[in-house]
Amino acid sequence: MAAASEKTRPTVASLGCLSQGSVDVAPNPWLAAAGQRAGVPLDDRQRSRFELYRQTLIDWNRRTNLTAVTEPDEIDRRLILDALLAVPTLDRLLSSHAASTPKLVDIGSGAGFPGLVIKIARPHLDVTLIEATGKKVRFLSHLIAALGLDGVVAQHARAEDLGHHAEHRGVYDIVTARAVASLPALIELAVPFLRIGGHGLFPKGRDLAVELAAGERAASMLGARVLGADLVPETETRLVQIAKIDSTPARYPRRAGIPAREPLGVAKHPQPPLVPSGSTGGR
Repeated sequence: MAAASEKTRPTVASLGCLSQGSVDVAPNPWLAAAGQRAGVPLDDRQRSRFELYRQTLIDWNRRTNLTAVTEPDEIDRRLILDALLAVPTLDRLLSSHAASTPKLVDIGSGAGFPGLVIKIARPHLDVTLIEATGKKVRFLSHLIAALGLDGVVAQHARAEDLGHHAEHRGVYDIVTARAVASLPALIELAVPFLRIGGHGLFPKGRDLAVELAAGERAASMLGARVLGADLVPETETRLVQIAKIDSTPARYPRRAGIPAREPLGVAKHPQPPLVPSGSTGGR
C-alpha cells in the first residue's frame, strides 16, 4: 500500500469541524477497496468520515498519547480495517435480533477502536464507548461531534463499575473490546452488559489456546459460552465470539483490577501470569 503524499492528505486545520453532519473530505481509495474485499462496502460519506477520523487522530496524538500507531497508512490497516473485519460477523449475529436499533457497547475504547469504526460502518447501531482515561474520552467526544454522528456516546467510566449500573447491565445486544485484557478477564467485564441472547466479539492474536481454555471456563461461570475463535481471512487475528445464555451472578464483575489480577477460569496454583494475546493490529 503506497503512502499518500503529505500534499494529498488534508490536514485537520484545513478540514475544520463538520457542521450539520456534512462531510467534505477526500476519501482514501485503498481503504474503500479493502473494505469492499472484506465484505464491508463503504459509501462516500463513510469514506470521508474515516479520512477525517484518521487526520483528527494524528493531530491529537501529537499533543496527547492516544495510540502507538501513528503512520496514516498503518492507522488504516492496523486500526480501521482491523475493526471493519469484524463487521460481517456482527451483521450475521444481529440478523436474528428483533431490535430495530441494536445496542452495542465497546469496552476500553481508547481512540475508538473498534466501537467508533463499527458505528461509522453501521450507523443504525446505538453505541456506547466506555473509556476510563479522561483525555481519551475528550478525544472521542470531540470526534463524535466533528463527524456529525448521532446515537453514540463516550462514557467516562470503568467497566467494572458501569457493569453494575441498572441502565447498562443486561441491556446490550453486542459487546466489543480490543487489546483490553486477557480473554477470561475480558469475558468477566463484558458479559454483565449483555442481555440473554446477546453476543461478544473480541479480536485476539493467533496464539490463543491457553487463553481460550481459561476463557471458556470463565464464560461458564458468567452465564455465557464461547462459540468460536475463527481466524479472520488474510490476517493473524482470531475473532472470539461468545453468547450469553443465562443471567450473570450479581457479584460480577468484581472490583477494578481483580478480573485482570485473578482471572476466572485460571488454575490457582502458582504459574506465570496470563498475558493477553491482543489483536495483532496494535493499539
